[in-house]
Amino acid sequence: MEGLTRQEIIDIIAQMANELVPDLEGVHLTEDSKINTDVNMDSMSMILLITKVESRFNVSIPEDQWDSILTLGQLVDKVQEGIKNGGNE
Repeated sequence: MEGLTRQEIIDIIAQMANELVPDLEGVHLTEDSKINTDVNMDSMSMILLITKVESRFNVSIPEDQWDSILTLGQLVDKVQEGIKNGGNE
């Protein structure tokens, strides 16, 4: 997974979010998009998104940090930290 740019990670996660929340079709997500309000994602969808992100990027984001992830950019930060640390956040 190393070698992916931040924008590529954003694009991949945004696509995953679009698949989980079909109402997002055509909505442009940015780093500042708030996952729970702008994206209108409920807690179960958020858990599913995080687990899909972990699997896709081969990283582990500790469950006790999930509540602190409010924006797409913060989720990307966790992915990049996990990649840098060999899969573990």
